[in-house]
Amino acid sequence: MARRVFVALPISKGVQDAVYAWRKQYRNLPVRWVTPKNLHVTVIPPWEEDNIDAVLDALRMTEGAAGQLTLNFTLVRYGPTLKEPRLIWAEGEAPDQLFAAKHHIERALTRNPGTKPFRLHLTVARFDPARFPKFSVQDMKDTVLWTEEAKTFVLMESLLSPSGADYTVLGEFRL
Repeated sequence: MARRVFVALPISKGVQDAVYAWRKQYRNLPVRWVTPKNLHVTVIPPWEEDNIDAVLDALRMTEGAAGQLTLNFTLVRYGPTLKEPRLIWAEGEAPDQLFAAKHHIERALTRNPGTKPFRLHLTVARFDPARFPKFSVQDMKDTVLWTEEAKTFVLMESLLSPSGADYTVLGEFRL
């Protein structure tokens, strides 16, 4: 049976705490906040997979290829576009090493990189776009400095439910 999986960078307790402290000012917005344990940076978007063992084996072959990455999140805003917002996310400039790691992992998994350009972002909340016109805050551009020292990447399974997605780590690997 196929499982919905993706490759991500886990987020440390320090950044989880910073996100939690930041979001308190917006607690009245009608959004579904991502729980701290589910915060992550997606490197390879979700796909349906039948052979998890083969994916884990391929990811083991990429271990240590990239080394530690420093990710700086500098702005929290609505996304993915300002015209059609459905998320609140933190964004920053992706370091070159992240692009190299992503490419290396895609090759190991024989995944097509797709046509969407990669954007470093950390989703902190999701919402129904139809509700956005009634939000008390329409223009969110909060400057932050959340620094993540990424040392590992993970294969995660996405379990969808009416209350939102929950994620389970299936394997963790050194960058």
